[in-house]
Amino acid sequence: MSKSSMKIVAVATVAAVSALLLLTYVVSTVNAEVRLRNDIVAKQADNVSEYDSLWKKIEQAAQVTQAQKRALLEIVTAHAAARGGGGRGAVASWIHESVPDVDTTTFDNLQNVITASRDRFAMRQKELLVLKSRHDSMLDSFPSGNLLALLDRRPIDVTVITSTKADDVFERGRDDGVELPLGGE
Repeated sequence: MSKSSMKIVAVATVAAVSALLLLTYVVSTVNAEVRLRNDIVAKQADNVSEYDSLWKKIEQAAQVTQAQKRALLEIVTAHAAARGGGGRGAVASWIHESVPDVDTTTFDNLQNVITASRDRFAMRQKELLVLKSRHDSMLDSFPSGNLLALLDRRPIDVTVITSTKADDVFERGRDDGVELPLGGE
């Protein structure tokens, strides 16, 4: 084999290996982006489901406690009425007497349901934001960003559930409210 033939074979081999490596990189990058995109879409749908579940749990637990609240009010009202209208002294003695035992477990359960559900939903929101961050990094990095821009891949918009209070605090850059509202205010 002549030197020129060997050079042609070497150049062709290097070109073929380079093309194969480039093709492997392109396929790998596109597949990674598609997986992240699908994960984000699925997590977004999962968050909708989780949010729906959160409110259903709270509403169902609250219905039970509303019934218990009415029952407790009836017990206390009946107990106070049974003491008679003896004025201030009757009220004072009623306070010192043993009030009927009332099971407040459901109220505690409602508080636990609310706290656990909200914490779980917040974690799901964080997981979604981590996926979005990874996807955005892939789009912004070199050379994957250039390749994905050629394929017209863009950042994915995600919905993060927040509150008007949180939006106001971040807009102002201050949170001076440290008092808890009482009685559903």
